[in-house]
Amino acid sequence: MGGVNQVFQIPIRTGHSTDRESRVGFQAARNKGGLSRAIPQNSLEEVVVKLYSYVVEHDTGYAPNPYFGFCTLCRCKFRKPGSRKNNIVELAKEGDWIIGTGGASKRSAGHGKLVYAMRLDEKPTREEYFSNSRFEDKKPVKTGTHEQTRGDNELPVSDFEKCEQFALVSRHFYYFGAKAIVIPKRFDLEKKGPGFRCNFDSADIRRFLEWLTKHAKPGGHGEPCDSPKGSRRCKSSC
Repeated sequence: MGGVNQVFQIPIRTGHSTDRESRVGFQAARNKGGLSRAIPQNSLEEVVVKLYSYVVEHDTGYAPNPYFGFCTLCRCKFRKPGSRKNNIVELAKEGDWIIGTGGASKRSAGHGKLVYAMRLDEKPTREEYFSNSRFEDKKPVKTGTHEQTRGDNELPVSDFEKCEQFALVSRHFYYFGAKAIVIPKRFDLEKKGPGFRCNFDSADIRRFLEWLTKHAKPGGHGEPCDSPKGSRRCKSSC
């Protein structure tokens, strides 16, 4: 991948009171120091993507599922049948970012650390997710590699599961797992306890994404905390 430029985009709103959106690109060029950020084409105030932050209490490779070229969030942070309260999976839109931070569980990475970050690129219903051949490898099997057994593309049964539950799919993600990186204290993004946070200032989101792309390459960097290949770091209490 040396010498290859990588480009990703985040949506921006060009007006103050309309829903019209355009795209602004960030050029990240590989150099000896890693990923360097380029100057964005538009001002900070125009960025309107949302960022959702929650605690990955059990990092097993299931939710999020960082395997087979996609990072997906499907079987966690979703609205349960009979509930009227939407969760991240229902609320997030294409172009938004989701970050999972470490929890105190022995199956997580510890507070103050970034387990993963992903840009939402697709949001199929579970029925669409299951029927799409691109996600065939995401279907779980009883015997196989750890990656194969942790599949989150499970057969939806009820109409609710088929049409009102979704999979969040990312092709542009940073998954650290047991090699979770410390989040600088200047970024007040971490959620403590259940639920999620999403009311962040657009300038703060922008600065966080600039920091992330400068310090890491997209893709997988570590195994899940709670997996046969995971770090022993997550076996101790946080």
